[in-house]
Amino acid sequence: MVGHYKRLRRSAKGSIAVEMALILPLFLILLAGPLYLARAAWFYSVGQKAAHDAARYIATATQAELRIPGGGFNEARVAAIARWIAQQELGEIVPFTDGILITILCDGDVCGVQTPTKVRTSVQIALHDDLLGDLTMDYLGSADMAMNSEVTMRYVAQ
Repeated sequence: MVGHYKRLRRSAKGSIAVEMALILPLFLILLAGPLYLARAAWFYSVGQKAAHDAARYIATATQAELRIPGGGFNEARVAAIARWIAQQELGEIVPFTDGILITILCDGDVCGVQTPTKVRTSVQIALHDDLLGDLTMDYLGSADMAMNSEVTMRYVAQ
């Protein structure tokens, strides 16, 4: 009986290394997935906050401030300042993205043309999957993901 136990014990040598070699890749994938999703949630949260703060700034500007030109893209200075506010808030994630697009519209047009009833701010963040790029290419057709944050507010300073 004792001899049978020793033979069984000797034949089990190296089985832990084999089990580790089989389970480690699965464990790493299960660890990388939540990390990628947490990063995407962080980017979305930062984009949503930037869009909200920019829209709130424009929605509370006076009519006189909306008529002052001076921003780029034929927009009012207030819209340019709101864009700058959003850029400052998005500054911490810029090195990790492929690009960020900020769009500010008043009633579907450039701010400053007329007194708006609604203000809409949109932030688009292009996120590249560095961790699971090949896997997402197979299933999604692209390793890029676009995060869209859009905030619409009523213009309150009438």
